[in-house]
Amino acid sequence: MNLRVDLILETEKRSASVVNAKGLLRIVAIIVPITLAVIIAMSVMAMTRIRDELKALESEIAIAVPKKDAAITYRGELSKNKQILEELEGWRKSRINWADQLVNLQRVIPPEIQLTILRIANQVETIECSPSRTSSLVMKGKALGPQARADVELLGAVDKNAAFTNSMKTASVVSYTKNEEPSAKDGEMLFQIEASYKPRKFK
Repeated sequence: MNLRVDLILETEKRSASVVNAKGLLRIVAIIVPITLAVIIAMSVMAMTRIRDELKALESEIAIAVPKKDAAITYRGELSKNKQILEELEGWRKSRINWADQLVNLQRVIPPEIQLTILRIANQVETIECSPSRTSSLVMKGKALGPQARADVELLGAVDKNAAFTNSMKTASVVSYTKNEEPSAKDGEMLFQIEASYKPRKFK
């Protein structure tokens, strides 16, 4: 027969667990406030950092906005200046070098012909949906001598001359009549020659 005698009072009994309920409560009472304090501190630091970054961004924006407005203004002015430059370049490209044209005319006019009027006209037209400049030339004068008609016809065919074929479109004698003025020389003829130039596009 086995007999067991328990000599430990109920109040003296201890739990076999390493952590008892009271110890656990003490640990929780310490850790929870510390954890909350750390979380709050981190949140405050994060909010402070975000607030500082926001202030820095606001400062950058305050500096950048005037620069942006100035850039938009400059871009608009640049666009206008480019447009003006393109228009000026178009006028330059469409321009005929009249100095060369007059020098070449001087070389082909027969000595017996005297020019009394030389008129140049320019106008802008739309050709093939593109603005173009067209030019014309009017020559009036007097011709004298047995070769008068031949000289006038030769000058009227100036568009066939190699010095003008690249620029001149057509040329012709539109009138050839005897000079009826009292001061006219015997056999003096009056003529008018009209020439048109090839259109020159602005672009």
